[in-house]
Amino acid sequence: MTGAMPTPGVLTPSFPAPRVELGRWLALQVELLRGAVVRGDEVAIEVLRFADVPPPAQGDRLGVEPARLAIAKDHWYADWTDALAHGHDIVDTRFEAAADAVHAGDLDTLRRLLDAQPALATMRSPFPHRQTLVHHVAANGIERERQLRSPTNAVDVLRLLLERGADSDATCESYGAGSGTTALCLLVSSVHPAVAGVQAALVEALCDAGARVDGIDDDGLPLWTAILSGHTKAAEALAGCGARVDNLCFAAALGDLDEVRRYFGADGGLRTTVAPLQRIGAHGPELVPALVVEYALIWAAAHARRDVVEFLLTKDPDLRVTEPCFHATALGAARYHGNDEMVALLSRRAGP
Repeated sequence: MTGAMPTPGVLTPSFPAPRVELGRWLALQVELLRGAVVRGDEVAIEVLRFADVPPPAQGDRLGVEPARLAIAKDHWYADWTDALAHGHDIVDTRFEAAADAVHAGDLDTLRRLLDAQPALATMRSPFPHRQTLVHHVAANGIERERQLRSPTNAVDVLRLLLERGADSDATCESYGAGSGTTALCLLVSSVHPAVAGVQAALVEALCDAGARVDGIDDDGLPLWTAILSGHTKAAEALAGCGARVDNLCFAAALGDLDEVRRYFGADGGLRTTVAPLQRIGAHGPELVPALVVEYALIWAAAHARRDVVEFLLTKDPDLRVTEPCFHATALGAARYHGNDEMVALLSRRAGP
């Protein structure tokens, strides 16, 4: 993809009525996709890639069946048959236009749509992810053409939706649903707002509007998610908004060396009064309490916290230990996130 914002609405049919059956909408999208591929549209090619549908040979037209599969998968259906099983569901064309406006950062269009139809602020997509427009701001777990870029005015878009009554803590059905599908959790694991430089400000805007900074289960899941996803500024923004930093791993990932030191006693070992860390969030992967120093080292390395990494290395950690989500060692996490200084430091410690 080039650096320009993708053209909004490439796969959005022009339909005069405010409501249309989902099967009809999808059929129109199939033809839009086929036409866009002929034109070499970058968004259309990305939709094919996301759906694992090979593009046609040069000079050929994309077949109907491959286009159907791509459109179905773009909406997170298993296949075209699965999509057609919902063919009589209703698509609100105003919601689709609003979703395009959110993606493009078109405040004037979004405001006009909300003025005419206030219910759009809390309405959900009819497609399997069931996201609201606030979720769409996170650019995560929706149609591919709507999560290729975040607009630079995403914070203004979010604030408009929140002012109009959007629920800052609503969940959706992306990635299996659950407490990790609030806009806040989707946001802090999304690369597009981070690349656009708006992720931290979006975190602050959501929290200012009442989003629960420690998660809807009060288990620290937003901060866990930001740390695991490697989004350092988002993690720092959460802490700045009052997220609890109540375990060694959080303190290490945030680079708070003084707080990290407080978890160790005069003998250099972990204080026995510290409650063992059992798992990531209320429902996430289990942690081995005896490996908390190694986990802390991994996430400190992922977030390039040199002072913390050097301190934790004095505790003789096992550098072969992996964390339970992506199975990365400290060295692997540093490499993945491009933290060359951490890679050099850990490589010297690991030896040949």
